[in-house]
Amino acid sequence: SDFEEPNLSRAEAFSYQELERATNGFGKDNEVGKGSFSCVFKGVLSDGRVVAVKRAVALPSRKDSNEFRNELDLLSRLNHAHLLTLLGFCDDREERLLVYEFMANGTLHEQLHGKNKLQLGWIRRVTIAVQAARGLEYLHGYACPPVIHRDIKSSNILLDEEWNARVSDFGLSLLGPSESGSPLSELPAGTLGYLDPEYYRLHYLTTKSDVYSFGVLLLEIMSGRKAIDMQYDEGNIVEWAVPLIKDGQIALILDPRLETPPNLEAIQKIAGVAARCVKMRGKDRPSMDKVTTSLERALAMLMGTYSDAQPFLPSEVVLGSNRLHRKSSRSSYRSTFNADSSDT
Repeated sequence: SDFEEPNLSRAEAFSYQELERATNGFGKDNEVGKGSFSCVFKGVLSDGRVVAVKRAVALPSRKDSNEFRNELDLLSRLNHAHLLTLLGFCDDREERLLVYEFMANGTLHEQLHGKNKLQLGWIRRVTIAVQAARGLEYLHGYACPPVIHRDIKSSNILLDEEWNARVSDFGLSLLGPSESGSPLSELPAGTLGYLDPEYYRLHYLTTKSDVYSFGVLLLEIMSGRKAIDMQYDEGNIVEWAVPLIKDGQIALILDPRLETPPNLEAIQKIAGVAARCVKMRGKDRPSMDKVTTSLERALAMLMGTYSDAQPFLPSEVVLGSNRLHRKSSRSSYRSTFNADSSDT
């Protein structure tokens, strides 16, 4: 197969039969998600590992094949606590399958907008924002060359059993120029509501296009509204929220299902970051490292006010749980969130 390349050494090759067995023949009961081009199935491998298997909906056209190849290529060489881990792939019987670690709490979109969901509290929401920001900061600043995700949105932020966030779905991602300021000329791709207007109009793509999408995601996390929701007079979240933020009326954009945040100054800081991320011109938006730093400060303020026992942000939250020391980081996540449990 043309996938046996050195940079795939970390990705395991699975047989079709093995994945078919793991997912009960790709049974309807095992289906946990559906995208435009693929379905995702929960599976249990013969060694007991619980996985998510992404399968192209139809026989792969050239486009699907590119997306599959792209995701496989990128994820097999990227490694960060807040990017979804690719375990392996299958490329036989005309089937293209990708195998990931399974994320028990699904997508952030489901948690924010799903019916009968227990609402995520402020500390947990902001922690998820910090962790997703960390993942994106890694793509822009530490991957070489930089990676532009192009489809940052709440349905591409996955949550594990401890509510840690992972950025997922690299099918549309592109390798950016090594000079982060110089743009790529690309036809727009992404999701309406999250799409950078500068990129949409001018086909002018930089890492700042992801920053715009991340700003929309922050507004969604704060308000509990979808990026585009036509049940409201102003259905576009950016057009609705930014004037209120500029006017100092932060309380009007906060999710009415939640109690008042433990520290309003922290929430104002996050709203300010979101408004800067969605500025019309890319060069006026902050870079992801600045976004991450501001969000970490806001989270420390929220947690400091919330619990005297936890005045500072635990390093596991800032740096992401180190997979080599999962046990120790899990226990400290628990202590962090036990304080938040009444607020979730």
